[in-house]
Amino acid sequence: MFTEKDITVLIATKDRVEEIQRAIQSSLDQTIKANIVVLDDASEINIREQIEDKFKGQSIKWIRSDKPSGVAGARNKLVEASEGSVMVFLDDDAYFVNKDSLEKILIKFSSSEEIAGMAFKIILREDSDGLQIPFSKLKRFLTKNIQDIESGVSYYIGAGHVLLRETFVKVGGYDNDLFYGLEELDISSEIIKENKKIIYYPEIEIIHEPKKSVVDKRSKLKDEAYYSIRNRIWVSYKHLPLIYLIVHLSIWCSFYFIKSVINFKLLKFFLALSEGFSKLNTKNRNPFKLKALKYLKKNNGRLWY
Repeated sequence: MFTEKDITVLIATKDRVEEIQRAIQSSLDQTIKANIVVLDDASEINIREQIEDKFKGQSIKWIRSDKPSGVAGARNKLVEASEGSVMVFLDDDAYFVNKDSLEKILIKFSSSEEIAGMAFKIILREDSDGLQIPFSKLKRFLTKNIQDIESGVSYYIGAGHVLLRETFVKVGGYDNDLFYGLEELDISSEIIKENKKIIYYPEIEIIHEPKKSVVDKRSKLKDEAYYSIRNRIWVSYKHLPLIYLIVHLSIWCSFYFIKSVINFKLLKFFLALSEGFSKLNTKNRNPFKLKALKYLKKNNGRLWY
């Protein structure tokens, strides 16, 4: 049974003063008191100096990285700087809808020793509201009200999620080399290999108001597109059995190639492809076994594409 002292909210931020204040406040407004750890990931300004006075007396630990960590690295640093078995990760541009969210998370994790990960119902607020939930468009079309049904899933969306520290440590945490993109799919795969469950729990709702990614700049070679291509190769190689791997990469590489042609980014495509394949020897290949494959097939896992 987990108690209030076991839960920690982990938030990484970079150059977003208003957003991080909102994320922190939504965590403080909960019906239970959780420890909060905030990482300033090499912001051009000192986030802590900007807003610390507004949260005086609250249980907030501030840490800072002088070099950009990427999504995977930032989350690992937050884990290292924190305690607590139930780790709630919240993006700085997201916030809880309901004040009993953390309380409900504790109750759900206490209900089963098999749960090691939790996906939230994420309301995407851009020009119009949408949803970020771990189901394919086809599944969402075929299953009415799937967004409101608790179920097992094969991955989660990073803007808001929960991981059990024990399993996180056992699988080695996030892969720092990924830096940006597919880090959630990678660690979800590791969790499933440990015969643990990831659940979609729509009782927990967050609003996600995404800002432009800090890595997505036209002047940079390694932008979102670059990492998507390279990381797809690495993550697929690490987890997929051979037949799935061949088909999966064939489909995705074709997709990225066409997209690169349309966007006049062929050079970036081939450079990302080159780094992806040339560094496969740095990745530990451990394909899904039968039990994990059964779990994935039962819970909307994406194997072929």
